Amino acid sequence: MIRIAVIGAGAWGFNHVRTFDRLPDCQLQAVVDQEEKTLERVSAHFRDVETGQDYQPVVSREDIDAVVVATSAESHYQIAKAALQAGKHVLVEKPLVLNSTQGREIVELAEEKDLVLAVGHLLLYHPAVEKLKELVQSGELGDIYYLYSSRINLGKVRTAENALWSFAPHDISVMLYLVDAMPDQVSATGQSFLNAGIEDVAFFTLHFPGGAMGHGQVSWLDPHKIRKITVVGSKKMVVFDDMESAEKIKLYDKGVDAPPSYDSYGEYQNLRIGDIIIPRIRMAEPLRNECQHFLDCITTGQRPLADGQEGLQVLRVLEAAQESLKNRGVPVELGDK
Repeated sequence: MIRIAVIGAGAWGFNHVRTFDRLPDCQLQAVVDQEEKTLERVSAHFRDVETGQDYQPVVSREDIDAVVVATSAESHYQIAKAALQAGKHVLVEKPLVLNSTQGREIVELAEEKDLVLAVGHLLLYHPAVEKLKELVQSGELGDIYYLYSSRINLGKVRTAENALWSFAPHDISVMLYLVDAMPDQVSATGQSFLNAGIEDVAFFTLHFPGGAMGHGQVSWLDPHKIRKITVVGSKKMVVFDDMESAEKIKLYDKGVDAPPSYDSYGEYQNLRIGDIIIPRIRMAEPLRNECQHFLDCITTGQRPLADGQEGLQVLRVLEAAQESLKNRGVPVELGDK
């Protein structure tokens, strides 16, 4: 049995508490949070779980094998580092940390101590995203031309991190996963309306080697709730709509065909309008998949799908997008750091 401590049991951290408590091959040992009301909620639902407000003695305990860090982003570095130094495997929520220097330190520390470091890029564990990856790898879509995403809502307004850092890690991680490459150029624009210096809306663009492009919109100040990713390929196109209850993936046999030879401009390019296919997807809770995968990696020694290196790649893209955002969309070149 892998013995787990969850640090941070707020809105999202509570879901980690619930999930690990229900997984059969682990034991939820302790939950830490600074808020008394949060701990009271945990105790009301999980009576056998120890609770406390200080994470430091918890991460050092010998009866703890792994630590889940689900606190605010600015505390990820401090807590994850302490847990790794204490010899604990770590699952840290997105973003990994808030700058790539800290990120590399965390990744190197985990590798040095031969510990599992996983990052909470939840969408990579979504069955629909697994299907997208399958369609890309099989060649059914052809070459990826471009991807675009919308992650918008009228929801909780953050005051410590902007919409880019709060929402975009999800879609950036999926784009890097599907294209299987890092972008060489990143740009972003956005605006603060509710709190000075905290962008409520942002638009980001990724240019990949070879010509593929990714574009995304993130906002908590919008009349619509949309969670959608579209992939346009040279052969087919596919849409993942996470707001759909059943038909989350739609595969469009649409495109533009160019015949090998032609006599007139009108024959040069032909629109192809084919069938719309809705693949059957066996749904499972992404968070449960992520938590179980973390446990499996500890047991088998395999690398997590969203490991520290993947978390660092997303972090580098976020940093470049933030730099561009502060300079009104000026593109930022991404080197081979």
